[in-house]
Amino acid sequence: MIVLAMTASAYADDVALYERLWPSVPTSRQLSLELQLTDSLTDLGNLLGYHLDLLSNDMFALRFDGRHRRARFKFGVIDSDFVTFKFDSVVHFSDGMAKIEAHFDVGIAGHVVHVDMPDMEMLPAEYHGERGVELRVPVFQRYF
Repeated sequence: MIVLAMTASAYADDVALYERLWPSVPTSRQLSLELQLTDSLTDLGNLLGYHLDLLSNDMFALRFDGRHRRARFKFGVIDSDFVTFKFDSVVHFSDGMAKIEAHFDVGIAGHVVHVDMPDMEMLPAEYHGERGVELRVPVFQRYF
């Protein structure tokens, strides 16, 4: 008497089980939904900044970089022979806080003074139920 056993069906069941438990890596190269939303909101903010720039005759500028969580805001009299006032800032958003690097250029009759402001931090605050903003400006900094 001869007994033959075939294991092909058991092997096929194991392959189906493995494919169900450990699916393969997706083959599409599409950006994730998070990056698509970030890019769309960045484009919308930059469109707003472009129109603000046009309407103000280059007095205001607003640019966003959503992937790096940065914004740039500039305003001031750009090319004047008598008075110069420029404000330029870069804002980096992280951990619910905005870190601000700001620079001023102030001048009269061609004599311009460049002022670098200390790096400031701005974050939401609450006091007795009233919501507000806390602005942290270092008065004295020392590095070791």
